[in-house]
Amino acid sequence: MPGLLHTEEGTTTRLYAAIAAEFVCSFLFAFIGGAALGSSAAAANGIALAVLVYVAANVSGGHLNPAVTVATLVTGHTSVARGLAYIVAQTAGCVLAAGMHILLIPKAHDVGCFAPNGISLGQVFGWEAIMTFLLVVTIYSVAVGQPDFGVMGPLAIGLAVWAAALTGGGFTGAALNPARFLGPAIVFGCGWGAAPAYIFAELLGGVAGAVISWPLYGTGLQFGRWADAAEDALADARQALRGGYERVTGETHT
Repeated sequence: MPGLLHTEEGTTTRLYAAIAAEFVCSFLFAFIGGAALGSSAAAANGIALAVLVYVAANVSGGHLNPAVTVATLVTGHTSVARGLAYIVAQTAGCVLAAGMHILLIPKAHDVGCFAPNGISLGQVFGWEAIMTFLLVVTIYSVAVGQPDFGVMGPLAIGLAVWAAALTGGGFTGAALNPARFLGPAIVFGCGWGAAPAYIFAELLGGVAGAVISWPLYGTGLQFGRWADAAEDALADARQALRGGYERVTGETHT
């Protein structure tokens, strides 16, 4: 699976195709996984993720998760612009999935929503961080490390989600994915009180997985460029503020 996480910037057309793949596959993942009930939920989510990573891997890298995208930003396997576009596409796909649940499931009101089950928000944070860490470490191990596991990589990723859902699903629902949390939250208005515990834990778990994997598997071509992008954005902001000040006061600065 040579495309997994190893995306190239390429042409604008290829970038649009990658964004579309993240949107469509995130939609399908959230639609299938969110509608699964009871004991079938862990299997449905794990199998669906494995299949959809196979689908998207050679187009977009098969992230389907903002926590994975942020992890790859840290290690330079994804550029800032591409990463932000992916996150928007992933979240939009999950929102669309929740909307489709309304249309296709009778009396749908909280399909795919995540909420603590008998545990505190602090415990939610711990569960979601550790489970997302497991997912991201697995991704780096099977898809980034050399030699990688080739076509078996997406299967291992799906199994990681399946294992996490089997254990942590009864406590948190095993979101492991900020977009999966936000999709139904935006459509149904559910879970907002617990949103920081889920989302920050998942992002932290993803970054921790990337940092642990960094010395083992190296960095991508974009490593360090996120800092340059931040500096450029800051410089542009300063220039815009200076221009506004000069227009208001009539003063110029060299």
